[in-house]
Amino acid sequence: MIINAVMPNHLNAERSSYLKQHANQAVEWMTWSQAALEKAQLEQKPILISIGYSACHWCQTMSRENFEDSYIASLMNRHFVCILVDREERPDLDQVYMEAVRMFDQSAGWPLHVFCLPSGEPFWGGTFFPKEDSGQGIAPWPQVLIRISEHYRNHRDELVENSSNVIKNLIHANHTDSTSLDSWSPQLLIEAANNLCALHDDEFGGFTKSPKFPPSMKIDFLLAISESQYARKNKKFSTKVISCVKRTLDSMAKGGIFDHVEGGFFRYSIDSNWSFPHFEKMLLENSLLVSTYSRAYRKFKNPLYRKVVQKSIHWILTEMGDETTGFASSVYSESEEQEGKYYLWTQEELNEILGNLEAGRMMEQLEPINGVGKPQFLPRLNQDEQWNEFMEKNVLSQLQAFRCKRHAPTIDHKRVASLNALVIKALIDSAIALQEKSLLEKACTMADWMKKTYYNQDLIHSILYPQGADDFKKTEPVLDDFAYWAESLLQLASYSEIVRVQSSKQFVKDAESIVEQCSRFFNDEQKAGYFFSASNSKSPPPVRKKFWYDHASPSGNSSLLRVFSLLHQHTKKEKWKTEYLQAQAGYSNIIKKDPEGIAHALTSISETTIGIPTLFVSESSLPEAFQKLGDTPHRPILLDLSENEDAFILELGDTRYEMNSITEAFETLFA
Repeated sequence: MIINAVMPNHLNAERSSYLKQHANQAVEWMTWSQAALEKAQLEQKPILISIGYSACHWCQTMSRENFEDSYIASLMNRHFVCILVDREERPDLDQVYMEAVRMFDQSAGWPLHVFCLPSGEPFWGGTFFPKEDSGQGIAPWPQVLIRISEHYRNHRDELVENSSNVIKNLIHANHTDSTSLDSWSPQLLIEAANNLCALHDDEFGGFTKSPKFPPSMKIDFLLAISESQYARKNKKFSTKVISCVKRTLDSMAKGGIFDHVEGGFFRYSIDSNWSFPHFEKMLLENSLLVSTYSRAYRKFKNPLYRKVVQKSIHWILTEMGDETTGFASSVYSESEEQEGKYYLWTQEELNEILGNLEAGRMMEQLEPINGVGKPQFLPRLNQDEQWNEFMEKNVLSQLQAFRCKRHAPTIDHKRVASLNALVIKALIDSAIALQEKSLLEKACTMADWMKKTYYNQDLIHSILYPQGADDFKKTEPVLDDFAYWAESLLQLASYSEIVRVQSSKQFVKDAESIVEQCSRFFNDEQKAGYFFSASNSKSPPPVRKKFWYDHASPSGNSSLLRVFSLLHQHTKKEKWKTEYLQAQAGYSNIIKKDPEGIAHALTSISETTIGIPTLFVSESSLPEAFQKLGDTPHRPILLDLSENEDAFILELGDTRYEMNSITEAFETLFA
């Protein structure tokens, strides 16, 4: 029985579009709050936490099948206090409970469902549960609810012991086995790269089995290590690294995971060769991938990579927002309650748009996606360059014109500080790769907007909802908001003089202010690393966590590595060098056990180990310096103005070298 009309629950006044979608369900949803915990304690009920996000197809499916059913809603209300969480609003809750679910030997993803004691401490969890037995070995949701509630009534002591062990393990995982500051060896980076390459799928690219997620951070690390002297002198090592980079980037750029019609990547592919995606588009993944492909284009000059950068940055700038109002977080995978409907094509539609001859030629090259109803087709490229040229010239523009008439997927318009900071980095990297100063100007404008929008001298804000002026009152920042923002400002300070003279020092000052605030609220004064949630959180998660490993996004601790390194390069203050070395020591044993999980940290350490130079040039020479950046592989280089119009100074470490020209400076760096 499906509910037609019910009274609104506690979500009606929420800003999050994901929470508002559930506001008129019969489930008595609450948000994560002291009130919810007190209700569970008073009624002595376990807590059921459901975590998801708007663009997630399986989150929407679970909601339609289960939460809108009156019988299932009554089970949930009778036996549990039900809490709904938007993972983009509360990434601290999402990451804590995600790690907990992995400890139960369950697959972890979204929607994430966690069963907890009235205190919020987890004792079991899982992801998607169907309404009825689908023959796939997954228990139906009503059955799960009944079993958990019965076990809670009859064997509560077991569940209390379960949750106690989970909390102990979560706390234990905070503290890595840090070593002394002088125990780090650059050889660890080479070993990490070899270990990562050994995991590579040499046939289709990527570093895991299906489902496959774009490995942008792993590729960034391999690109960084390929610029080391070791790679330049060791041809076998260099060849293997470059082969992994090219195979993965080529496969993704040609596959169905990339939207060849309008640009941008879908979140992940369900098959091994990147052909069949799940169709949500995330600002996070696309910002990271724009940076990765920009860096790869600078090294290899592959026109395919340039096309990916052009289409993807255009999609971000036209569909997701702009530099004066920020960028939305995601695009739903569904339109008209069907996943991928906006992006897929039937044979009849292709015949109508392209004509029978060209449509037939296209379908011969594509494996159909067999879903509900007729087979459908998703445009992609292959190894035949003539076919790829045919697609670009004859097909994609016609499909785009037709697609504009379709019902577009909904956009989640929340502006998350950490995600917008990644867009600044994407704008900088694409500006250099494409040699488009306008993108660098947009990065500067966006930095101004972020400062005006998110900065607060007490504690920065984290999320803006465009619908109202009181948006910040319920949002709490996490470590990533500080780390990504500071990192983006320091990268911008390295190149902003090209389009805005005398701007870099202010961007460095702003970054330093953000990091000082971050240290007050997130630093662990006893052991290495920074906590993910703030010390003054009004509604904290059940345990305060540190995260060392990257997931879909870089870990905040790995981002801070680059922040400390760049702050030292920009300011020459010894305290930032000390912070960097202490942070690096926190990764010294992780790199030996699980290097593929800390790729963002390894990139930062590689770039610092190779050396981050400062190049002092005259204002009139900035255009030439900008061109040289685009002509050379990616390597962090700080551009600053020289006091002497005719002087070119290359500073590397504590040594300064007088150069005769910008060309000589770049030849020295890339010799």
